[in-house]
Amino acid sequence: MVRRRAGQKRAKRERSQAHVLSRLGGVKDGQDTDASYSTDVEPSGRSPRDAQQSARGVAEQVKFFKTPLKVSYYSWLYVQSQLRAAGAYAMEYPRTLLYSAVVGMLYTAMHFIRGPHTRVISSLDGTISWYSYWVVLGILSSIGLGAGLHTFVLFLGPHIARVTLTAHECQSVVFAVRGSGAFECIQAGGAGFSDILQKVILESLCWGAGTAIGELPPYFIARAAARGSSLEPTQGESLKDRTLLFVHTLLRRFGFLGILLFAAIPNPLFDLAGITCGHFQIPFWTFFGATLLGKSVIKSTVQTTVVITAFSKETVDGVLLVLQRVSPMVHKVAQRVLSKSM
Repeated sequence: MVRRRAGQKRAKRERSQAHVLSRLGGVKDGQDTDASYSTDVEPSGRSPRDAQQSARGVAEQVKFFKTPLKVSYYSWLYVQSQLRAAGAYAMEYPRTLLYSAVVGMLYTAMHFIRGPHTRVISSLDGTISWYSYWVVLGILSSIGLGAGLHTFVLFLGPHIARVTLTAHECQSVVFAVRGSGAFECIQAGGAGFSDILQKVILESLCWGAGTAIGELPPYFIARAAARGSSLEPTQGESLKDRTLLFVHTLLRRFGFLGILLFAAIPNPLFDLAGITCGHFQIPFWTFFGATLLGKSVIKSTVQTTVVITAFSKETVDGVLLVLQRVSPMVHKVAQRVLSKSM
């Protein structure tokens, strides 16, 4: 049963890909795409493999900057085929769809029915929106092949710094970080390193999870482009070929640990690792699991620790003392900025 279902899923995926390839190769819309996966020779005398290679040759000649409309059209066809495949996959699990629809309708209905649960629903909405905000910022940070926003420097880093400064000022971490009364001291208590880390760790983990999700497009694009091509790297003379061969050798030798190492360290070339994993058909959960663990758990936690340490009371006092001795003017500006941020 399991093998038959896997075979059916693979056949549907192949038919959706054959549909796009047939459009690229000039096959008529009305032609049955299943014929392209038949073992027989086509009436034109070409085998299905030759037809697919010809279609790929046509696709390789299509460039976005030369034919943007054609590329956009073919991209839309591919998205349609993937949506149809995703819909067919979802329909294979009707109970899961039914339960999800019922839970969604009940959750929506609770927003329109007044009662004791209203405050709980409102608090739940705020929590979901808050942590989804950090996930989206993480996605924006890593998506776009290195052209994403530096959301850690612009958003998460300043948030952690403000929490750290407020905790040292209030001598407590008992204060809100969102809403109308955010960053207002409520009561005194302890404000150690572990207390501050617990205060901001969920935001940091959500941001790290978003950065892992943002690494998926290069992986999927390379994986789709590599189907039907050679999966072994060639020994070339260019820097690109040598780099690709080095990354492939490293990932092949260390596997999960190699991807984890690439993801855990600040690495602006991690997109190259994602493209390499997609091109050489590294399993999805091996790639995404190692990326999620490296970026969300290890890398973001280390960055959060560095920011908390940098903005601790001892570090800030030491920096201000040095600035007062070196440049009193800069010392006044820094003190003014710190007073405004708290």
